[in-house]
Amino acid sequence: MTNLKKSKTSIIDKFQKKDGICNICQLEKELSDDHVPPKACPPAKSRIISKLLYEMIGYKSFRPRISQNGVVFKTICEDCNNRILGHQYDWALGEFSTRIESFLESSLSLPESFEVECYPNAVMRSVLGHLLAAKTETDEVVIDNLIRPCIKDKSLPVPDDISIFYWIYPYEETVICRDFVVPIARDKFNEFGFFNLVKFYPLAFLVTYKLHSYEGLQSLHKFNKLPPSGKANVQINLRPVRQSKFPEAYNLRALGRTANDSVYSIPKKQK
Repeated sequence: MTNLKKSKTSIIDKFQKKDGICNICQLEKELSDDHVPPKACPPAKSRIISKLLYEMIGYKSFRPRISQNGVVFKTICEDCNNRILGHQYDWALGEFSTRIESFLESSLSLPESFEVECYPNAVMRSVLGHLLAAKTETDEVVIDNLIRPCIKDKSLPVPDDISIFYWIYPYEETVICRDFVVPIARDKFNEFGFFNLVKFYPLAFLVTYKLHSYEGLQSLHKFNKLPPSGKANVQINLRPVRQSKFPEAYNLRALGRTANDSVYSIPKKQK
């Protein structure tokens, strides 16, 4: 009974690596705190942080953790965090997210589909870089090895095998999930895809390997070879609105070793 009581008062640990190897450059260095999504993006920074797996199965033996600084992973070095992600890519994701937020919160009547000018390849690299950061394991996952070179060297294109799907996400929950497997068509179990997911108000991004279409979602794949400094128009569809738990609640079949790092977070309500 004593052990049970102890477990019920346990607080979810912070997400940090034990081996000191940066998830981007793969060098052993002093690691820094990486915000996922980056601080330039709209979500409220004062948050209650739990683990996605616990939320999905209703596991109550751990208490969520309170953070005044957003969802943070201590997994990448200062150089990769600030010089690469912060300086080269995060501004684009911040601008893109803020523009979408302004549309969603506008009192104007908006069309169901419109275009937003942005820097889509820089947006993609910001998403990919922070997904690299969002795990406390050092492993040899194929998709990570494909992504790393184009994050470190902006002259390299995003690999053709990588697709990033996106949709409007008008919910307050932040969800981060690495290395999971679901069927590539709902309720069909003969073929599976490998996915990575980050959702935060007002956008969601699903990163796939060797899968160029999924559930009718819009894709940034045509911008894989665009330089990060290149401007382009990105189509935004306000309809249909996907359910808040899409796609992780649909036919999730397997989670990798990083399941323990998958995040479910909601804003901490102010008194």
